[in-house]
Amino acid sequence: MVFVCTKEGRYMAKTKSDGVVEGNDEREEDENVIPKKRARNCSTVRCGCKALLQIVNDKWSTKWKVTVFNDNHNHPLVTPSKRMKMKSNRHMPKAVKDLTEVFHRENLKVSKVPSIFDGKHMGFDNRDCYNHLRNVRHKELDGGDAQSLLTYFRNKQAQNPQFFYAIQCDESERAVNFFWVDSQSRMAYHYFGDVVTFDTTYRTNKYDMPFALFTGVNHHMQSIQFRCALLQDGTEATFLWLFETWLEAMGGHPPTCIITDQNLAMKAAITSLSQHPSSSMHLAHYEEIC
Repeated sequence: MVFVCTKEGRYMAKTKSDGVVEGNDEREEDENVIPKKRARNCSTVRCGCKALLQIVNDKWSTKWKVTVFNDNHNHPLVTPSKRMKMKSNRHMPKAVKDLTEVFHRENLKVSKVPSIFDGKHMGFDNRDCYNHLRNVRHKELDGGDAQSLLTYFRNKQAQNPQFFYAIQCDESERAVNFFWVDSQSRMAYHYFGDVVTFDTTYRTNKYDMPFALFTGVNHHMQSIQFRCALLQDGTEATFLWLFETWLEAMGGHPPTCIITDQNLAMKAAITSLSQHPSSSMHLAHYEEIC
C-alpha cells in the first residue's frame, strides 16, 4: 500500500483527434488514459512531488511494516493555520448547524456564526453555513405548506377536469417536485407550442426552490404562460422527471424548439427527451440566439 502526496505526478496535456488540447492531471508514465469527451480548462497542483509512504503487511507477523518513506517535498507545505481549510478537514459540527438554522429563523446574519465559533480554526466558513441552509430548504418542506398546495390542486381539478398536476416524492416519501398546468394553458400550447422558452432563474419563495416557467408567444406577439413547476434542485434527474411529466400533460407532443440557458443538466435532460421517436425538438440557447 502506497500513500503519495496530493502534488505527485505531472500535468499532462493531451491533443484530441479534432485538434482540441485538453488538460488533465495524469500520473507519470501513464499513457493508457481514455480522453475525455469535452475540453475543460482545469487548474493543477501537481508538481512531481516524490514524497511517499509505502507499507506492507507481513503475513508471518500479521503486522504492517514501513518499507519506503520519503518526506522530502519539492513544494511549500500547508501552514497549520490553513490546514483546516483543506477538503479532507472541512467539517461543520452539529452545534454550528443548529445555530445556523436558529440565526436564519430569527432573521439574524448567518455570517456571524463562523466568528462565534472561531470558524477559521474549525474547518468551516460562511459559505458552508449558507450551503447547509440550502440543503435544509431543499430537503425539508413544511407539511402544512405541502398539504395546502395539494388541496389547492385538488380543488382546481374538481372545478375543471382539464387541470393537470403531478407531485414527485423522494425515497423518504417527502414531496420534492411540483408540476401543474391549467386547461387554458394546455389549449394555448396546442396552438402556439412550436417554440417554448424554459427558465428556472426565479427563486422568490421561502424555500429557495427553483420556479420553472414555460412561456411562448401567441399570434398577437404577446408572451403566454404554458405551465409552472417548483423543483427541489437543478439536477438532470429532476429535469428529466419534469419534461416527461410535461409531455404527459401536453398529450405527448414536444415543441419543435425549446430555448434554455447554458445549464448542462437541463441540456442533458432535454437531449434525452429529444431522442423520443416522435420528437422533432431542437435545442437552442439564449447565448446562441441573442
